Amino acid sequence: MKRRCTIRSREGLWAGALITLAVAGCGGEHRLPADAGPVPSSRPVASASASASASAYAPAPAVSASAAAPVETTIVEADASAAPAAALPAGEPELSRFQVALQELARGGRKAHVRILWLGDSHGQADFWTGAMRDVLQKRFGKAGPGFVHVGWKQYRHDGVRLSTDEKWSIRPKAPATSSRTGDGVFGLGGLVTTGPAGSGKARVNVTDEGLHSRLSWDVCYRLRSPDDELEVSLGTGPKQKIRATATEPPGALRHLTLVSEGRETLHVTPTRGNPELCGVVIETDPAERAGVVLDTLGINGARFGTPLAWDEASFGAELARRKPSLVVLEYGTNEAGDVAVDPAKYTQKLVRLVERIRRFAPDTDCLALAPTDRADARVRTPLVRDAIRDGARQAGCSFWDTYAVMGGEGSIKAWASESPARAANDGVHLTQRGYRELGEALASHVLRGLPP
Repeated sequence: MKRRCTIRSREGLWAGALITLAVAGCGGEHRLPADAGPVPSSRPVASASASASASAYAPAPAVSASAAAPVETTIVEADASAAPAAALPAGEPELSRFQVALQELARGGRKAHVRILWLGDSHGQADFWTGAMRDVLQKRFGKAGPGFVHVGWKQYRHDGVRLSTDEKWSIRPKAPATSSRTGDGVFGLGGLVTTGPAGSGKARVNVTDEGLHSRLSWDVCYRLRSPDDELEVSLGTGPKQKIRATATEPPGALRHLTLVSEGRETLHVTPTRGNPELCGVVIETDPAERAGVVLDTLGINGARFGTPLAWDEASFGAELARRKPSLVVLEYGTNEAGDVAVDPAKYTQKLVRLVERIRRFAPDTDCLALAPTDRADARVRTPLVRDAIRDGARQAGCSFWDTYAVMGGEGSIKAWASESPARAANDGVHLTQRGYRELGEALASHVLRGLPP
């Protein structure tokens, strides 16, 4: 079949400004393992922010004349079906809206994807834990694509996708796990932006998941910071689209370019002038053909609850609103367990603040907070951090999953590392691919509890 790719739209959002300080993440440069009923009325739901709501994403003016003209093929995601609501699941009330959305998928009554957004640390960055959860949910409710993928970041992997670069690409902020404001704090959905040398710095994102056969949309996020910045973007052997600032789309804002392919393809991105920045690409199937589940992996090595709180709220919120998640997973705590001088009660407060921020832009999302994994050098402190996260989840109206207890509690990470094959790495912090995927399957069972088989 001849593959076709098209340009659909470019959209922008406001970007703010502030200042900087870098903080090292727990374990600083820890390396990932090589194999590597109705919602309770007490649930806090903050009002929408006036400075950046979903309306900030009104379609931008038509693409500049330098880009190829669009053809008629396009993906337009419909709103969720207005069919009669499914009976409320018998699982945790904090996950009821998410589970109702899954039930709508199961009976074919939903015309929008069910999206999960996972914010976390290095445990999520490798996409083994998240990948296993994604596999379970997509096999049962429909495979809707890999979701968010970083472009040009070498310290990152994603199931079902092959990433590559030419020349050396850089990231901003240089320490993406920092809990202090860096620059203007505008880093897109994934908390960092990438750029390569003009002319020679090519980046590629190749979808390798053989289970994806249908039409795919590729929503490329980018930022031109000066009038001299320019990008070249293409799918496979399709036409190359030149992206540059125009009078109607001036530099400074995060913008989006949407392409369409018939089946699996490879995205090519080349900075051709200046220092344009990439803030990831979202790859999804067409929900009009069949809606399914998408899980966005947003883990950053060394990250803490303070990491996303340091990002510009308006720009991150607008990207979050664009994704319309049904569930947000907060997977922090392992790095906090190493911060011996910090009162664990502060993590309760930060979790609540983060959920409040999320719900300003995605008021209908459910949330799930995870306890940290066991950590060999924090035997006393890890359960204290676990308790603080559990308290924060209760105050914020989130579901809570006790990763620490699931592993077996104190000393479990050493026990996992001594097994053959091992479920934990020898560094006393990370797990092996086997261990992560086991946790992912167990977590999927938790979010599905109460749903009919």
